[in-house]
Amino acid sequence: MRSSFLLFCWGGALALLLLFHPARAEDELKNPFAGDTVAAVEGKRLFLKTGCYSCHGHEAEGAVGPDLTDDEWVYKPTDAMIFNTIAKGRRGTVMSPFGDQLKPDEIWQIVEFLRDTNRPRKLKQQ
Repeated sequence: MRSSFLLFCWGGALALLLLFHPARAEDELKNPFAGDTVAAVEGKRLFLKTGCYSCHGHEAEGAVGPDLTDDEWVYKPTDAMIFNTIAKGRRGTVMSPFGDQLKPDEIWQIVEFLRDTNRPRKLKQQ
């Protein structure tokens, strides 16, 4: 009887843990354009067309907004984190959401532009 009760408690605890600790959406997002230089060129066009350059500079080197080519951006965020920042914006900052203006594929192309912009620098450092 006691072992049945303990088994029931452990099972319930596991179920609650899984229920209230779902996988993060960022873990599920994958860049469909990773390594695609054509997508990176299109991403740059969208970066300029959308006006991202007005805060981040024409080559994402920073202006009013942060430099997206420095070590903070080159190594730390995942593609999914960058996607979500573009789509949803950043609370407490002037980074507005662009998810209503851009299709998901367009956001991914901008992500690929940022990655492609940084790729030569990363290779030189290795």
